Amino acid sequence: MKLFTRRQFVTTAGAATATLSLSPALSLAQAAARLRCFWWGNPDRDRRTKAMLDAYSKKSGTQIAAESLGWGDYWTKLGTQTAGGNAPDLIQMDYRYLFEYARRETLLPLDKLLPLPDFSPQERDGGKVDGKLYGVSLGSNSKAMVYDTGMLEKVGVKTMDMNWTWDDFAKIAGDISKINPGKYWGASDNSRWEQGFEQWLNQRGKMLYTADGKAAFTRDDVAAWFDLWDKLRKAGAVPPAEVGATNNGKVEEYEITRGLAAMSFVNSNQIVAFQGLNKNKLAISVFPRTKTGTSGHYIKPSQMMSISSRCKAPEEAARIIQFMVNDPEGVRILGIERGVPCSVAARAVLTPELDALGKMQVDFIAALSKVAVALPPPPPKGAGEVENLLRRVADSVAFGRVSIKDAAQQFHTEVQGILARA
Repeated sequence: MKLFTRRQFVTTAGAATATLSLSPALSLAQAAARLRCFWWGNPDRDRRTKAMLDAYSKKSGTQIAAESLGWGDYWTKLGTQTAGGNAPDLIQMDYRYLFEYARRETLLPLDKLLPLPDFSPQERDGGKVDGKLYGVSLGSNSKAMVYDTGMLEKVGVKTMDMNWTWDDFAKIAGDISKINPGKYWGASDNSRWEQGFEQWLNQRGKMLYTADGKAAFTRDDVAAWFDLWDKLRKAGAVPPAEVGATNNGKVEEYEITRGLAAMSFVNSNQIVAFQGLNKNKLAISVFPRTKTGTSGHYIKPSQMMSISSRCKAPEEAARIIQFMVNDPEGVRILGIERGVPCSVAARAVLTPELDALGKMQVDFIAALSKVAVALPPPPPKGAGEVENLLRRVADSVAFGRVSIKDAAQQFHTEVQGILARA
């Protein structure tokens, strides 16, 4: 079995037919099972996940230790535990890291344990590596822009057009910033978010990474991206550097949550968490697009659940995943906080019970499915380091410590080095 070294991990981290039938006659080994489940999340996800695990424990007698962390801390701890041979049994996995963990044989192939007949081929294949299933999607999502509906209405925007452009974005954000200048801005600064850069590249017919793990963008692409946000920053449409640099990806750190901006760039399933921390009514929309390009949006597993290759009770771990994605009780507890369920049975259970936020997510994914681009190759080893690098270099531009040209060259050169040695 191949294991990550600590160094490698720390570097990487920078309805009824498909319903699970839990047998009342569980074997003694199953009833005595003790498993660990680890996920990254937010307060709402933590509450739902713990409630789901408790419900399964009451049915099965299985003891499940639950643990969660924020995104950045999660991957550092998971890497350290896996390198030390102490990985959790159930691991919430992201598409970004799935290939790396699977190819080092730290995850268990799930094809025989979890056939998933109620998933579409596309939804099932999103969790495959080299033809084998290593992750079960917990919901579909895409990148999205979350916005304060009331603030946009103040500048005459009542609904968001699927074809709105970056020019539209600049005008709307600029108009909002004029309402309370210097204290409230139209949108957050997206220059330091790697997924935002990827989305922008997709709109231009490009990708962030090639299938063989190399950079698929040029220095000129990086310069154009930094220039876009530099102009918005200088126009006052987005916050200055000292505000933007404080957003490191936690829901509570985003400008829209802190009452500093009307729009922020997120993932569609996060609308539940954002609305939970915002008094004003929020909604989601597609990213602004170039005048001649595509939407750039693709639909992906928001998160997956994987099983450690060291798990001593893999069949029981698989039953827990089935409870999450197919069983009406588990499905109802989790809702669509992690995205739109892939199981037809799960969607049938949830659809009549969805609130406005739930319907918003379902409608958003349905609309995107008509214009979405293909799912790109997974991020290669070293992608986590690239993500952190973009934040540092983008901040250097925002604070005026380096020119756009020099920053673009620095970022492109360092990315090539990171990927070459990963």
